Amino acid sequence: MKKFLLAFVFAVSMAVAFNGCALTEERLAEKIKSAMVDDEKSNGKTLEVTDFDLGQKVGDQYKGVLKGRLDGQEVTYDVVVTDEGSDYDIDWEMRE
Repeated sequence: MKKFLLAFVFAVSMAVAFNGCALTEERLAEKIKSAMVDDEKSNGKTLEVTDFDLGQKVGDQYKGVLKGRLDGQEVTYDVVVTDEGSDYDIDWEMRE
């Protein structure tokens, strides 16, 4: 019985940890989209995001792709997010 209880507690802990990470990545993706939209807005442009894939974390970086419309024109951005512990550094560049 103890083995079953221990295995059950471990399985539930792993499920909670996994779901916590997924939620964190979702919130991170939303913050990135919002930051990019706000940045373009501050430059007098309108960015409408149609698709954003944060990508998988490799080391301390995510490498993703954001697609959308900038003032009506189709655009694609390469997005690099560096996890700096308590903060994230976000860099993006529009593809030519």
